[in-house]
Amino acid sequence: MIEQGLFSALHNYIKALPTIDCHEHTFLPNARPQPVDLWAVLRNSDVGDDLISAGMPAASRAILDWEQAAPYLPSVYNTGFYRSLQLAFEKLFDFHESKLTASNWLPLSERIQAANARPDWYAEVLQQQGNIRLILRVQGEERDPFAVEREFFAPLIIFDDWILTTVQEERTRLAQKAGGSASTFAAYLDALDSSFQQAKERGAVGAKSMLAYKRPIAHADITEQEAKLLFKKKTLSKNERTLFQDFMAHAVAQRAGVFGLPYQMHVGYGSWQGNITQQANPLLLNPLIEAHRDTRFVLLHGGYPFLGEMGTLAKNHPNVYIECGWLAYIAPGAYRRALGEWLDSVPANKLLAFSADCLHIEQTYGTLLLTRRLLAQVLAEKIEQDAWSEALAHTVVEQLLYHNAADLYQLG
Repeated sequence: MIEQGLFSALHNYIKALPTIDCHEHTFLPNARPQPVDLWAVLRNSDVGDDLISAGMPAASRAILDWEQAAPYLPSVYNTGFYRSLQLAFEKLFDFHESKLTASNWLPLSERIQAANARPDWYAEVLQQQGNIRLILRVQGEERDPFAVEREFFAPLIIFDDWILTTVQEERTRLAQKAGGSASTFAAYLDALDSSFQQAKERGAVGAKSMLAYKRPIAHADITEQEAKLLFKKKTLSKNERTLFQDFMAHAVAQRAGVFGLPYQMHVGYGSWQGNITQQANPLLLNPLIEAHRDTRFVLLHGGYPFLGEMGTLAKNHPNVYIECGWLAYIAPGAYRRALGEWLDSVPANKLLAFSADCLHIEQTYGTLLLTRRLLAQVLAEKIEQDAWSEALAHTVVEQLLYHNAADLYQLG
């Protein structure tokens, strides 16, 4: 049993620390759905996934309201997805009830909508309330992923199309967008170089892979000559498409190292009611990691449920980092257990403690509140049971929330 005074002291210390948010898909301030009310936040959050898991028809998510959600809400009040939002509702909107009811949801929804009409709402939530110094934001549907509010965001750029595309017309489009051509395989690789160069010059701080949602993350090592022959073929078999993608996966990973962009890769559990977990075991990346030792691989979300596998990769490989975000509210107990284990085995500079991987800043803030509690619990246990000093706990949590990300992504 953690001594309450120790927990409180650590929690208060952590609450005062600045934070770098290492991975988000945040709606840009001028591109939010309208209106942003309670149901928009729930619909666009992982609570929507939990409601479907609890039995709500998937089609109800798009039209979510009290009538659609009410039968299933009691089944999700226990989950980290809901609890993170509950913490945000309490702190941001003075909502102190643990459950949504027919009488309390409308006043809460009106407060959320009124807050999101404020021009300073992002600054209030992220900077003033959250003390979040910067969000590393994955590019979304916007035309220019670099045209983001730099007072809040730094861009993470997705290069998956370069890996997945095996149709000549699509290759041409990609190459032309980078100012190059796909007339030859050499020209196509030059265009990929240009795409990375432009990302670096325009302020990208990292590259991002969501390949696990499309295909297994294991990649064969084929030669450039073999890939060149596949590039020339007009029609590829399924196996040939996979082999060409494997080559391009290595090409992207290698260039991430050359251009100094940490390479974030989704591993483990996936959203959207699709079970990608088996094809996203982080151990499948081991050959890719070993083939590109100059590339810094950031494996996302704690790799849930492959927690021990993540620790093994980060302990064995100097170029592997564990990003713990999303895990904190996928399964708070797993976050506590995994972080306690990783702090026993993995150098502290390899761990990134916070992100929320979400769309609405209210959930980002709620996840930060939950993460701070979890960090205080883990560190209190280290002091009580493993003879850590409070000074060591303070140093480590400063690294995990801020300094590691600042160093890894060269944020200055």
